[in-house]
Amino acid sequence: MLAWDQFVLRLEKELGPSTVAQWVRPLRVSRFDAGNLFLEARDSFQIDWFEEHIRPRLQGRFLNNNQRPIRVHLSAPNSRNKSDKAQPASPYSIAPDRIDPEFTFENFLPFPTNAMAYKLLSEIDGPIFNPIYLYGPKDSGKTHLLTASAIYLQKKGKKIFFVRAETFTSHVVQAIRLGHMQQFREIYREIDALLIDGIDIFSRKDATQEEFFHTFNSLHTAGKQIILTASVPPSQLTEIEPRLISRFEWGITIGVGKGEAVPILKKKGSLWGLSYSPELIQFLSEKFPSNPILAMQALSLRAKGNIPPEQAALLLKDLLAREEEKALTPDKIIKAMASHFGIKPEDLLGKSQMREIAYPRQIAMYLCRDRLKLPFQKIGQIFARDHSTVMSSVKQIKQGINDKTSSNLLEAIRSI
Repeated sequence: MLAWDQFVLRLEKELGPSTVAQWVRPLRVSRFDAGNLFLEARDSFQIDWFEEHIRPRLQGRFLNNNQRPIRVHLSAPNSRNKSDKAQPASPYSIAPDRIDPEFTFENFLPFPTNAMAYKLLSEIDGPIFNPIYLYGPKDSGKTHLLTASAIYLQKKGKKIFFVRAETFTSHVVQAIRLGHMQQFREIYREIDALLIDGIDIFSRKDATQEEFFHTFNSLHTAGKQIILTASVPPSQLTEIEPRLISRFEWGITIGVGKGEAVPILKKKGSLWGLSYSPELIQFLSEKFPSNPILAMQALSLRAKGNIPPEQAALLLKDLLAREEEKALTPDKIIKAMASHFGIKPEDLLGKSQMREIAYPRQIAMYLCRDRLKLPFQKIGQIFARDHSTVMSSVKQIKQGINDKTSSNLLEAIRSI
């Protein structure tokens, strides 16, 4: 079908040849007429991808010789046909995600890294700031704060809708496939507060972004509270429309950071009825820096009561092995910096003082000091530099951390 071939060629320019080759070209044309095109997908997952990324692009662009729309119908093995007017087999309904009752403000430990967000959300009374946008690394307490806000608003009699970003995307795809966008909009807009966790996931999801844009506008205009979380500030979101990013910046943006592991573990242990010794708590915090709470949970399932750290190490040896694989090392920092700047790892360890080599080297030294807490003399040994040179390099980068370019670069490298 010529119209389909031409449309696919246009998609290659918009989405890239590799994406189209993986998701669109494998669709097999089974039959067609002047107003309909029937495609066969390899599975339901490919159909869902089509509905999310391609269906919105058909409107007004996939036309026959008479400039009339061509309806696209999709089918896959063991599935019924999908078309523009697919009808559900049962009444349409979507639901918010489950709220963990343990994630309350009372059970949250505020630290200097998250005190501002904690104070604002725990005292929220109407959309003074709208939206409220929280960002920070994994395990910085964003989900806990968002969940606590949902519980708090519910107790105040507000009708809230709490979802992960993946759930919102799933709801959009389902509504499009079943032809129930009107019902979707009624559900998402007839609320007092919308809370979405992890909106980074909206990246490159055109239909999701389009629908969230209109949902956001409707709620904001009606004075309904919107609270969002992400791993980075709005300006650093990728593959998300500028008009959405600008709306994320309308209210207040607050960064949150990780709290201290030991007091958090003590709090969790108290909530779970675990009477662990200070030595065992310290062991978990030191050996499992990426997720000590997960380690505590795993240990509670494998042993009853308090045990010596040596015994805990044996019971958690599988998790310890994984933790060691993920652990940040000087070698990983050097390789990540080299990859980021398009140079070789040996260049960072060499003698070149060219700007394109020296600057990445300085950041690598800074990260070894900031993230790994290595002594200056040890860093000097790694990079074959005098410790005074290392101190000067670390100081230069630290002073430039307020500069937006350096700050964004350091934030990107810290995600390794």
